Amino acid sequence: MVKLQPGGIYCTDQAEIICTGLGSCISACIWDERIGAGGMNHFLLPFVNHNQEMHWHPDNLTTTPARYGIHAMEMLINYLLQRGAERNRLKVKLFGGAQMMGRNSRIGEKNVEFILSYAQTEKLDVISHDLGGLEPRKIMFDPLSGRVWLKRIPFAEVHQIKAQETQYATELERKTRRDKNNDVELF
Repeated sequence: MVKLQPGGIYCTDQAEIICTGLGSCISACIWDERIGAGGMNHFLLPFVNHNQEMHWHPDNLTTTPARYGIHAMEMLINYLLQRGAERNRLKVKLFGGAQMMGRNSRIGEKNVEFILSYAQTEKLDVISHDLGGLEPRKIMFDPLSGRVWLKRIPFAEVHQIKAQETQYATELERKTRRDKNNDVELF
């Protein structure tokens, strides 16, 4: 079992299960059944805020670009194509985008709008999706068959997930500022 963190992407052609927890974030599960390979991403926001710089550090398992849907989707699809997948055979399942950060924040809603628009524009074959709402989710994905197990997290656990997402976002922001001088700027 492989646990995917926010900003992560994982592809495999092995008998592994990829899992993650989602609040307002989105995960796309994409696979090509013919070659027996698939992968998952986990992104926080649809697009890069141009007021922030993008950084990558080789010690991180996640990259700054993969935190953003526009990059996470392209990276996941390209990794699968490099493994021999064909774009016209890719199947997609989409999850996440819960409204977790209060009424004034539309992060979950913006993520849902982005991923549905992206899938339509790129003509991706979306087999199913479970997007939006108020409850966070835990998902487990079999990248060889495309099978997904989904568990909605009970309301009692919502505050814990919200606190974890807020803490993770704060830590990323601090780390980005702290490591700014040691990173490579992507363009």
